[in-house]
Amino acid sequence: MGKAIRVLAAIFGLVFAGATALNAGLVLRSRSVLLGSGFAGEVAAPAARYHLLVILPDSDDAFFSHLLEGVMAGAGEADAAVQVERYDSSSQDGADRWFDIGVRARVDGLIMYAQQSARVAALADIARKAGVVFVAVGKDAPKYPLPCFIGSASLLQGYQGGAVLAAKLKGEARLGLILPAGGIDGPEEDYLYRGVAASVSMFKGARIVATAWSQPSPLSGEEAASSLIQDHADINAIFCANSGDSLGAAQVVVDRNLVGKVLIVGADETPELLRYLQKGIIMATVVRDSRRIGEEAIRAFSTMKSGGPAPGVIEVDSVVRLSGSPQ
Repeated sequence: MGKAIRVLAAIFGLVFAGATALNAGLVLRSRSVLLGSGFAGEVAAPAARYHLLVILPDSDDAFFSHLLEGVMAGAGEADAAVQVERYDSSSQDGADRWFDIGVRARVDGLIMYAQQSARVAALADIARKAGVVFVAVGKDAPKYPLPCFIGSASLLQGYQGGAVLAAKLKGEARLGLILPAGGIDGPEEDYLYRGVAASVSMFKGARIVATAWSQPSPLSGEEAASSLIQDHADINAIFCANSGDSLGAAQVVVDRNLVGKVLIVGADETPELLRYLQKGIIMATVVRDSRRIGEEAIRAFSTMKSGGPAPGVIEVDSVVRLSGSPQ
């Protein structure tokens, strides 16, 4: 029995030492981590005053890449070294793990993608008690009070995209929607759905025919669009919630020779998406200014770190880019 206890003690000692070393390493890097290390730690940069940990989903959605561009653009002025950590977008566990490491290491600030969950308010409170500035960023503000949230409302995105399609098709509009991943309360409770429904309701006869949920798979857009078109032959327009699904849906329309017959309204902008837009394969895209979200996030961090007030909720506008218009 004594030998077993000694073995277990040794194992637990090693585990504890490993965890301590991990946290200690993060602390030691907190003043010298390279600016831009979230992209590549190859370019040397001077040590910064603050260590800022940015926690985002591991996604190729342009919303996140542009958001990160905004953070990095303001990092120098804020005298902050930025460390970027990604997590599997299908689970929140990875985000919570990096949050815990950041708080234990006493980083100066955390910029974290937030979904609509009571958990976000709890994390904000944990960070506050630890003396860590917490800035939540995302698309829709959580339903729970936060000292700082910066995002771009899906309700407006849906309304703008739905209005473009309804104005074009009027009472003949038969829409299929590819909604953001993570919906748990049914399509009608999704903010993007509500926005589209509000704009479509202004045209008698126009309606939403069917919906699909986006998935983490790279083929999410193609699979969802194929299913919508195959199962609902009357669909003549598809509205997508993110850039990846927009490209997938556009490819389905091309493959099925439905360009001009099934209109596509996408989200955000990438070089490939803009090419589809210029060719008329995608009719329009609703661009959320996520770069500005990143810029506002690091500005909020700097203000709060210097003792200024938390800004509360900041909503960033989105704009509609139409096919054939100057980009």
